[in-house]
Amino acid sequence: MLKISKKILLLFLMFATLDACKNVDFGEVNVNENGAASPDAAGLLAGAIMRYGTYSGRNGLTRPTLYVQYQSQVTYTSESRYDEVPAGWGTYYVSILNNLQSVIELNENEENHTATLLSQGDPANQIGVSKIMKAIVFKRVTDTYGDVSFTEALLGNAAPTPSYDTQESIYKSILEDLKTGRDMLDASKLGPTGDILFQGNVAAWKKMANSILLQASLQLSKKYPSASGMAATEFKAALSHGAGVIETLSDEAWFVFEDVTDFRNPWFALRTADYFLSKELTDALNGNTGTGSLSPTSNSTYDSRLKVYGTSPTADGVPYGYSDESGANKNQMSTDYYWNASSSLPIMTAAYTFLNRAEAANLGWTSEDAQAMLTSGITLSFESLEDHSDGIENIAADAAAYAAARIVDIGTVPGGLSQVIGEEKWVGLYGAAFDAWAEWRRTGYPNLVPATDYLNNGNIPRRYLYPTEESTLNNSNYKIGVSALVPAEDHNTSKVWWDQ
Repeated sequence: MLKISKKILLLFLMFATLDACKNVDFGEVNVNENGAASPDAAGLLAGAIMRYGTYSGRNGLTRPTLYVQYQSQVTYTSESRYDEVPAGWGTYYVSILNNLQSVIELNENEENHTATLLSQGDPANQIGVSKIMKAIVFKRVTDTYGDVSFTEALLGNAAPTPSYDTQESIYKSILEDLKTGRDMLDASKLGPTGDILFQGNVAAWKKMANSILLQASLQLSKKYPSASGMAATEFKAALSHGAGVIETLSDEAWFVFEDVTDFRNPWFALRTADYFLSKELTDALNGNTGTGSLSPTSNSTYDSRLKVYGTSPTADGVPYGYSDESGANKNQMSTDYYWNASSSLPIMTAAYTFLNRAEAANLGWTSEDAQAMLTSGITLSFESLEDHSDGIENIAADAAAYAAARIVDIGTVPGGLSQVIGEEKWVGLYGAAFDAWAEWRRTGYPNLVPATDYLNNGNIPRRYLYPTEESTLNNSNYKIGVSALVPAEDHNTSKVWWDQ
């Protein structure tokens, strides 16, 4: 888990904004005698990981949370009603990906292997962790926009108007980078000191890489559905890899924040009075299926995870998708699990890994028992939440009965096992809304109903609009990116390649 030492904080503050662009030599006029003498790999890596974890605001946090209806806005409701505005991606490219690329380039060149660099971790381990992290970030970027700059994205002045790569080719590169990064890692050698996620534990990074491989290959299931196809082959290879996957609470990757400027839980920066749990979510967790229910799931059993997510164990949330919620019942705010400055947020959990294994088994990709995988996924979700909710509620004891009830539901719902798995992913991914949004777009579960007072064409967004600077400063490549969407228009309801 991510623990931030004072040393790492200092390194992050010094190097978080460094990028991979080459310096232009203007002589000594630009020399800062008080600045860093050379880029620092540990600081760059720490800065990239933390910037990814603390990215807040509309584009970095709230839009996907609202699109999957975890929360409802009660003021300034335009996001939950699908306003169409360009969304910048500079944070990903400049503050995160460039840092990671710099770590890779510093370590690839043996001339840089000074005593200082080597004291920050074996070069292969630094490169491996950076490649895995790069793949994680690029997955989010392409899932969010569609075709994006990849091959030329981090070349700096060498490619001022970088070309767009197809999402298909980006995903294949992501899979290869995850495997390459994983296989470079050597637990017998020094792990990266800038690793503020696993504190240099490269065995944990190997499990993380394999678990992301499961997730990423499943994301391609609409394009490669066959049990002998590319996606299934990648899934099975990652699952059977000797390094293992995330299966226990101790394996999990969580951002564990601290109440320190720039290192707080990203939700802490937002006004809690503007957001409440949606009635859709609370009805689903309360097991409400009767008249007046807005639940998008088939669940009819009380789900005590509501005690962790909300401030009331049973109350209704706010109905989603209206322009005026001033008179709404505002009894259900998110608890400190979500909003506290030092609350943890998940990156990859054992529960999600088991739910992905359940889906792969149900697709016929593996010979595992899909219902057993589903049961493990649900049970671990309860246990993990209890472990990370700072004593808000003890809910793990409720897991077995709830999981058994959901297994019974498989025989009664229209979508059978696929539906229950998709619904349980939605509930379990609260706190990881980008993943939940990607899952919903791919599977169609749960059965979310679009906002009533919509500002687009009346459909739930399936992507972000490209940044303004792309249409103005990189127009030819921007047009190529738009042409790959269905329909080929830069709207938030157009579908990216894997969603078509």
